[in-house]
Amino acid sequence: SGFTKEDKLIPVITITVYLGTKEWDGPRKLSDMFGDVDEELLPFIPDYRINLLAPREITDFTGFRTSIRQLFEVLQNAYDKEKMQEVLQNDEKFSNVDRETVEAINLFAGTDIDIDEKEEVIDMCKAWEDHKKLGIQQGENKMLFTLVTKGKLDIDTAAEEAGVSVSEFEKLMREAGYKVPETV
Repeated sequence: SGFTKEDKLIPVITITVYLGTKEWDGPRKLSDMFGDVDEELLPFIPDYRINLLAPREITDFTGFRTSIRQLFEVLQNAYDKEKMQEVLQNDEKFSNVDRETVEAINLFAGTDIDIDEKEEVIDMCKAWEDHKKLGIQQGENKMLFTLVTKGKLDIDTAAEEAGVSVSEFEKLMREAGYKVPETV
């Protein structure tokens, strides 16, 4: 083989990081993937376990000393918006999150938190609140668009309710896929 008694190997540790928001339902060791194997052969077959990091299964995040802690905590709570709100508001570590971590949170947790490209550190608490306010505003606008489209509200009043000019309101309607009614 070319190895001598003095040669040493460096171990390689493979870690699987599952960033999904659903619980891990895959195999956790090689034998979980075996089909029918004679029981007498099992003691002779190496059974490699998977070193798995799955945020949904972590109960104590204090062992993480990098921004991966914030990513994992958000992923653990991504399926429950109330828990997400609680985590973001009650943990001071979310007041200074680096931009790359927020980008990862957006990607893996399916959030759409606005990131200023000039900012290196983001206050996730404030960003989450702004995200919620934007969602509420979009919902209110959608209701106004529907009322205008159905002829139940004139466009001038709807624009005033939305706090924008008529031309801006018409632009928002078009961007949202609504047909702007013709004025007489």
